[in-house]
Amino acid sequence: MKKHFIFFSSILLMAACVSTKVLTPTQADADRLKTKYPNLTLADLNEGKALYEKHCQSCHKLYRPNSRNEQKWNEIVPPMVKKVNRKGEVLDNRAQELILQYVVTMHDAKSARKK
Repeated sequence: MKKHFIFFSSILLMAACVSTKVLTPTQADADRLKTKYPNLTLADLNEGKALYEKHCQSCHKLYRPNSRNEQKWNEIVPPMVKKVNRKGEVLDNRAQELILQYVVTMHDAKSARKK
């Protein structure tokens, strides 16, 4: 019985330590949304990804960008930025916008890459 408990506890611990792997943007991703974000660069997307991973993961697991649509991300990110800022970290409007641009752009990245 004790061996089973240790085994299952180990499995749960490993599962808890695994984080969601989010897609790394490509130039094609940046180009795909040029009409929506005319000044968007690949560097901006990578910075948004880094901010998303660093700050969002500090409170909860990362959600894949395709788990929510653009409207939902626009409802979620601003309040989450406020929560992060209450913890003493400071995400300004630019950082918030970079996170939003990343999740919105990467929302349909897999389907766009399959075309």
